[in-house]
Amino acid sequence: MGHVYYHHPGDKQFSLDFVHPDLGEIVSQIVDYDDDVAVKVQTYDLDEEFYVIYTSRVGGGPVREIDFNLNESLAKMSKDNTTIVVRLLEIYRALIAQNEEEEGVPVEAYKKIDVDALPDVLDRTSWEGSATAVAGRLASNLILKHALPNANHRTAVALIQFYLRRLNPNFSMPETSIEVDPETYDWREWVNEYINESKRLLTVRRKNVLFKHLYRFGARTLERKHTVEIDLTAYELDMYPSEAKIVYAEQHEDLWIEFVEEAVERAGYPDLKETPGLSKAEFAEKIRNLD
Repeated sequence: MGHVYYHHPGDKQFSLDFVHPDLGEIVSQIVDYDDDVAVKVQTYDLDEEFYVIYTSRVGGGPVREIDFNLNESLAKMSKDNTTIVVRLLEIYRALIAQNEEEEGVPVEAYKKIDVDALPDVLDRTSWEGSATAVAGRLASNLILKHALPNANHRTAVALIQFYLRRLNPNFSMPETSIEVDPETYDWREWVNEYINESKRLLTVRRKNVLFKHLYRFGARTLERKHTVEIDLTAYELDMYPSEAKIVYAEQHEDLWIEFVEEAVERAGYPDLKETPGLSKAEFAEKIRNLD
């Protein structure tokens, strides 16, 4: 009962953007969209009948073919930010290539790579405290900024490993890939619990007001793709969007610090929880020394 799809059940590229019980309001909303927005409408009948608009941006194309002027973006960054961003994009591209090799098809982009947003990820991160706290904040901010299409979470997990290896070269994150292997299956399930909760927090953070309306119409669970369910009763929805952005960003950061703390325990390096983290300048310097 009370089940609504966040991604259109017939096409997962489309996500929930607007809800209203009045068909006239739905039509006027559709007319207001830009030309590059594709639209699908679904009717639900829970406590009352209402309509949902699902939208998708047109014309993504394969990620590896996305064109952007990297040199122009890098020229605007500080030296340390440039060093870290270049390495971050290398990690991202390697993950996309690995994904294409596993799947046998190009990874389709649903948005452009926002290179100019990446320095903000680094500038917003507090580089104080333990290595696990800094790594968790870095991962959380990268995901929240959502600058990379299609592999934000995988890149964040890879960045955690890369950062912690600059403090202990022996640290290794157990495999997080999709294939089922008895050695890695438990780890993958455990990682997915964090990633799924991260996606729930991100979705509620962006759409709390819209979800409040859904709740009023009788919705209690929202299903994202990959059967990730959001229990609307488990989240505070009744707040201004500006407040939701802060509250859920803090919860998201706590979740990723907890993830890193559990990861180092499982990997056999619990001392990293007590090890002071590298500052941004120290991290950038260690990257330069690798090259």
